[in-house]
Amino acid sequence: MGVEMRLKDKDRCILRMLLDNGRLSYSEIGRRCGISRQLAYEHVKKLVSEGIIKSFSICLDADKLGFGFMAYVLLIVKPDERLRHELAEFLRRSRNVRRIQLLFGRFDFFLELLFRNKEEMTDFIRRMHSFGAVERTETFIVYQTVKDAPEDPFLECLK
Repeated sequence: MGVEMRLKDKDRCILRMLLDNGRLSYSEIGRRCGISRQLAYEHVKKLVSEGIIKSFSICLDADKLGFGFMAYVLLIVKPDERLRHELAEFLRRSRNVRRIQLLFGRFDFFLELLFRNKEEMTDFIRRMHSFGAVERTETFIVYQTVKDAPEDPFLECLK
């Protein structure tokens, strides 16, 4: 687990601006945060070098790109380390896997998956089971997303 960092007010402001709109220019960030363009640039550069900003990206609409089928899978895997490693490599390479998380508790892995349709998901789960490491899976198919705002917890701490 990471250690909570104390952020300066200007850094908090810059992070809020970037979370709201990652395409803002340094001039606009500076104007909104009450600092110069150059100082905004230096603060962003520092936030990146410290690892607070991990990357810059865009948010795509999965439905509009044909990935309207989302599922979550919980996995229980066999203790065989070689089989676990092969499964983990398969999951890392798979284009359908958005997130892999290791868990404490009854399940070992939590997967967030995107597919074009049910058949693609079924094929993926069959291939996943073929590794022999999978003891049991539990699959949850998403029929509606009510909220998708992964930045909200960060916005709360940046006030």
